[in-house]
This record gives sequence, C-alpha cells and structure tokens, in this order.
Amino acid sequence: MNPIYPKFLAAGALTLALLGGTACERTSPSNDNPKDQPQTRAEQDLAELREWMRDKTDSTGRNDSDTTKRGARIREEFREKTAQLDTKMDSLSAKSKAEYKELRRKYENWETRNQQRSAMPLNQQTLQRFEEELFGSANALDAQLTAAQMREVYTQFLQNVRARRTTWTAADWDYVDEIYSRLNQKKDQVEDQIPGQDKLKIKALQAEYLTLETTKDAKDLAREIKQ
Repeated sequence: MNPIYPKFLAAGALTLALLGGTACERTSPSNDNPKDQPQTRAEQDLAELREWMRDKTDSTGRNDSDTTKRGARIREEFREKTAQLDTKMDSLSAKSKAEYKELRRKYENWETRNQQRSAMPLNQQTLQRFEEELFGSANALDAQLTAAQMREVYTQFLQNVRARRTTWTAADWDYVDEIYSRLNQKKDQVEDQIPGQDKLKIKALQAEYLTLETTKDAKDLAREIKQ
C-alpha cells in the first residue's frame, strides 16, 4: 500500500471532523436563548391584551341575566390574560411594565364605572321616551304580545337601534338594554308558540343587537385607553 494513502485518509477524517464540529457550532445559534423566549412571549401577551382592550370588549350593561353573563365573561377573560402576564413580569422591559400597569388601571376604572352605572336606578320617564322611539309607543311592552307578533317587534326594534345607535351615550344604552331585556322576557312567555322560521330570524336579530352593543363598549373602553 502506498504510505501516503493512510496519511491522506487520516487527513480527510480530521477535515470531516472539523467540518462537522463547525456545522454544529453554526446550527446551535438557531436555537434561541431560552432566556429570550419568555421575553418574546411576554411582549406578545402584552400586545394581545392591548388589542383585546381596544377591540374585543364584551358588553356589560344592566344587571339582567344576559348582561350579567357577559360581564362575568369579560372579567374572566381579563383575569386569564393578566394572569398569564403576571407570571412573566420579569421578562418585560421597564417600558412594557409601565404600559401593563397603566392598562390594568384603565380597565379597572372602566369596569368600576360600568358597575356604578348599572347600579343606578333608571328614570321611568326616560325609559318611556326610549320605548316610544324604539316601538312607536311609550307603553308598547305593557301590551300582551302574541307569538305571531314577535318577529315584527324584534325587526322594528333593530331597525331603530341601527338608525339611532350612533347618537347614544353609555347611559342611553342602559335604557336600551333594559328595553331589550323586557322584550326578551315577552318573547319567553310565548316561546313555544313562535314558528320555527320566526325563531331563527329572532335569533339573528338578537345576535346583531349584541354585536352592536359590543361595538359600543369596545369604543367606550378605547376612549378610556386614550385618556
């Protein structure tokens, strides 16, 4: 055997070993430093909380069963989002910590105002005025509504909500929420007699109302954030 050949093989093996080691060293930086991961995740969670407060706030109106459930849902979502961030506070920059603290403060102020407003009694004359605007009569919901009438009543209600909602304040929405709750109670009394197609239409109108109401509260919270 040529004495040069074993030397050539040894040199080749050494070269491959060196190349392999270099390749390993080059790929290792692609695995991000674990200490950086929580910081990245924490900043993402903060951004998600910021967007949630701007765009995804549910309605928290008067204390009927529907609005109570929505209020509980928004508080639970806020608790979950802040609980995630609380475990990652050390990963936030000083600027992000200050922003998080401010977001919490503004949310709590907004929630407190909603609870205070919900606890205030409604003025009956104002309630009648809104009922007349929405149904054409100040005592429309005092009448006995039949199952055959329910679809048309909901349709009229939503038509007027669409037309007037941009001028309503948060306090105005409290009266509209109360009227909506009473309308739902009227429907429940004749639920078993409402035709199937009418039920589907009413559900669609209810969903639209809740969407409009949610948009109102999202804008209300967005104004709080900007203050």
